[in-house]
Amino acid sequence: MALLPCPHADSDAETAPAASGGPRNKLLQRIVYAVGPGDVAGQYRDLLAGKEPPFQLGMSFTQQFIDACDAAGGRAHLISWNWRPDRVQYGKHLMENRPRRWFLARGIKHQAGLVMYGLGILALAVRERATVAIVDSGTTHWFVLSLFALFRIPVIPVLYSAIWPRGFPPTKRTQRMILALDGWFFRHIAAATVCMSPELERQVVQVARKPKGQLFQFRPQYREEFLRRLPAPPPPPFRPFNVLFLGRVIEAKGVFDILAMAEQLQSEMRGGFVWRIFGFGEDFERLQAEIAARQLGHLVHAGRMLPSEQSAMETLSWAHAMIVPTTSEFREGLAMVAAESVLAGRPVVVSDVVPAWEVLDGAAIKCDTNSVESFVDALRRLSQGAEYYEAHRRATADVQAQFYDREQGVGNAIMRAIAAVR
Repeated sequence: MALLPCPHADSDAETAPAASGGPRNKLLQRIVYAVGPGDVAGQYRDLLAGKEPPFQLGMSFTQQFIDACDAAGGRAHLISWNWRPDRVQYGKHLMENRPRRWFLARGIKHQAGLVMYGLGILALAVRERATVAIVDSGTTHWFVLSLFALFRIPVIPVLYSAIWPRGFPPTKRTQRMILALDGWFFRHIAAATVCMSPELERQVVQVARKPKGQLFQFRPQYREEFLRRLPAPPPPPFRPFNVLFLGRVIEAKGVFDILAMAEQLQSEMRGGFVWRIFGFGEDFERLQAEIAARQLGHLVHAGRMLPSEQSAMETLSWAHAMIVPTTSEFREGLAMVAAESVLAGRPVVVSDVVPAWEVLDGAAIKCDTNSVESFVDALRRLSQGAEYYEAHRRATADVQAQFYDREQGVGNAIMRAIAAVR
């Protein structure tokens, strides 16, 4: 799916560096960008010291923005709510970690922390006379950013996660009240909005009814030279069928549902499936304990995140298919691991709450959310039907281009959003 284009034919000229070295678009002069929880200061301190960054399959969202900002002649102050206070100058950009209070708390304390952090970003933007503010989802409540209008600072929200889990809108009174306030922000304040998937764009339209600013989409980007080196999966028949999960090891991501799937398929097709779960998260030790308690150690292996390119290559090559069984408790924005599965040439089985299925077409097999039985049916059919499996495997090639197209990356999408602000 292509990005929504900027409606102005001269947008590239507006964001290109002027002859004097500065940006022609004045909004690029002093960007304040709240980027989320990553250690942005540490990341760029390591780059300045010549240290290799930790291995990751996808391209850094922050670096995509910095590259696009440099190409347009902009200057930015990036703020992360990482727990470790730090700041470093990286060229003309300032990278800073500003911890957010009570981010691990629950209830009213957590909500207060979100509001206070949003007010802190506003105070910083006013003090630095920001020409535009960009804010990633999860930083604060969207309605808090409405206050930027008092100081005539345009705001561009960037949505990586959903406003609510797809198909499961909020029902509690407090949640619905916050949603109404957020809708007012998108309807009257947001100068433009950048979304990771079609589902996120639809949710913005649903809460705002008629958003004030133009909507743009982006896709995560990957290194072609790595994933295209992966060998094709071994052809059917499969014995056993290898299923891989990558991502956060928390209950809301469906990792314990995987154990239920493994038990059911083992009772039906003894030795027919083996599973690998790689990731990090607060439920990792609990998952290992559950594997032992259910006596599934010979079928299910759980390990930490893949530490190197070689281990990633070996693990992805091992898999016949990947699985993303996210539950209705998680606000999935796209599910990058689903994209990584199709880039590796493997079909992916996802729950309906995962927005990635919409942009992956026949490469993704959609199952009912929170339904172990639905996943078991899909996996059984993949493992037993050679033609069915091959049709989904071949479909992966048809949807890969969007994840290698740098014009569809988040940095260029943000630049287009800035160019569209009037």
